[in-house]
Amino acid sequence: MSWKNSEKWQAMVSGEDCTFCKDIHLEVNPFSFKVAEMKQSIVRLPRNQFMRGYVLVALKRHATELYELSEIELAEFWEDVAKVARAIKTIFSPVKINYAIYGNLCPHLHCHLFPQQIENDPHVAIKQDEKEVLLNESEYPLIIEAIREQLVNKPNQPS
Repeated sequence: MSWKNSEKWQAMVSGEDCTFCKDIHLEVNPFSFKVAEMKQSIVRLPRNQFMRGYVLVALKRHATELYELSEIELAEFWEDVAKVARAIKTIFSPVKINYAIYGNLCPHLHCHLFPQQIENDPHVAIKQDEKEVLLNESEYPLIIEAIREQLVNKPNQPS
């Protein structure tokens, strides 16, 4: 998909043909698993775990840019992202979590959380499509349950 195809891109931007809107609420879709529903977002665990603990936090409703959100939606969306990040930190012990909002392929507001480990080179850009790391099917439910447990049992408070 490219925004050079104006008609298709506009259908995605408007939400009329948004792939996220179509399947983000599903327990399982071809690309990811639903982890949790939060105040403003749905948390998904991508099948491709090229960075162990990589998750998406996607806005429940269709919007393409942060400035389209009300003040409350914006604050609650970032609160959701922070809670998920804390869960990822607790479970996977990354040295840093990177946050990325693109929307170049699907213009539905979502944030990628990339847990960086000590062996990752901080000078190298993250390339999501560089490699595919699929886990054993039995591992996904374990990660999902661990994240859910952290989200339920741990309020988002500074350390």
